[in-house]
Amino acid sequence: MKNVSGALKNLENAKGFKIGEKNNHHLLSEVDKYYSRVFKIQSSLTKTAEQLSQIRIFLNRYPFKKYYFKKGISQLEYIQYHTEVLFHKVHTVLEIMKLLINEVYQLGIAPKDCSWVTLVKKIPLKSGPMKNLDHYFKTFEDLIDRRHSNTHRGYYKDQEKDDIDMKYGLAFYKLEMEGHRIDEELKDNMPMPLINYMLREHKKKRVELIDTCITENEKLLTAFLESLFDEYQKQILHLSIVETQ
Repeated sequence: MKNVSGALKNLENAKGFKIGEKNNHHLLSEVDKYYSRVFKIQSSLTKTAEQLSQIRIFLNRYPFKKYYFKKGISQLEYIQYHTEVLFHKVHTVLEIMKLLINEVYQLGIAPKDCSWVTLVKKIPLKSGPMKNLDHYFKTFEDLIDRRHSNTHRGYYKDQEKDDIDMKYGLAFYKLEMEGHRIDEELKDNMPMPLINYMLREHKKKRVELIDTCITENEKLLTAFLESLFDEYQKQILHLSIVETQ
């Protein structure tokens, strides 16, 4: 933030700067351009990480219950949707971490090609950033695999969800809400209070999962960003020397 703030002040004092111009970027020094590029990606990383907490807020409340249920969105679907978002956001954090390594080291890899394979060709596996990237992947590997299954095959595995839907009977109450007649004896064997209890327990487990993800994510990202700092300083020094020559 300090570096970017300084870059903005330099830009405002640059010869040729015009207020209201859509793009004064060319007036920045190479060092200030570097600050800007790194800050942009780091901001995306921070915002995506913060969205994990937002997922918790959404998932912990099921508003407009009657309206959602009437539209076919039971609390199970609501929980599933936000759990899927969790899988995707964790994976997105991993992808942005790769982009940040690429930018801090000025590797010049096109964003669409910035992968583990392309990074290890340019940076030693034993370097701090790569070790932290690998640690992040291994910590969240199960969720990332679930994200891949969900994205590429539309698959969402959750036996507990399926049991609440079919074994405990929530699906039948959804049919009733849609106008279908459900046998009273069937409903007696699948009491709604029991279903509500199962839903509370199911939600509780998902909230606990998100809490764990938030804690681990914060810890891992702190270590990751700290491991990039020396290289960040090195690149700034290099760009400053080049500009003065």
